[in-house]
Amino acid sequence: MRRVKFQNLMYFILLYIFSGIVVLHVDAAELELEPATSNVSNPYKFKISYTWISEGETIESFDVSESGQIAIAFTNKTIGVFDHDMNFLYQISFEATGASGVLWLDDNLLFIDLRSNTGIACNQNGCPENYYEITGPRNYFYKIVQNPTRNQGNDQYYCTNGSNGNDSIERYSYYTILKRVSEKGEEEILYEVDTLFDGVFAANLFKFAYVGFNFIVPSLIVFFIYRNRARRNS
Repeated sequence: MRRVKFQNLMYFILLYIFSGIVVLHVDAAELELEPATSNVSNPYKFKISYTWISEGETIESFDVSESGQIAIAFTNKTIGVFDHDMNFLYQISFEATGASGVLWLDDNLLFIDLRSNTGIACNQNGCPENYYEITGPRNYFYKIVQNPTRNQGNDQYYCTNGSNGNDSIERYSYYTILKRVSEKGEEEILYEVDTLFDGVFAANLFKFAYVGFNFIVPSLIVFFIYRNRARRNS
């Protein structure tokens, strides 16, 4: 009797682990999507192009389909689609104010607009097919859409920044490198931005500007006022 209970327990544990792996491979399945409609046929003005104009742009988010196609949302409001070997297939441009990202929903791209919690499934011609309201989970954009790590098949994909080494866990507002690690541990760079203005540099620049504006500048103003008064009194 105890042996049967133990076998049942192991069965449920394995089922739980396997279900977690399946969800990890298809990230869009983690979203809570409610069918919606739109009064506008193309609200974000999607346009498809077979000329890649986003080379050198930094990465906001990415995802890998079950067939191995790679979708990258760039900071210039475009989504580039590539095959397993990073050969360019097509690009979709869009207009949006605020944070946005991309996931795969089966064979369609799922464009995500955080401000309106809207998901739009686009076909390979860049045309909107289905509209969704994203109702969860909580903080889905950070946890799912902006997740810098994806697993597909036996490969792991992750984004990082050149100035911070190979940290696949560290998160930034955008990324400069996309890497793939094979089952054997062989690592290759799929996409790299040759720029000094990566996340770490930008963060340090912001800190310096903040300190300068709030402390150094006021101190200089007080110094010059004091010096001018001292000259007048001398």
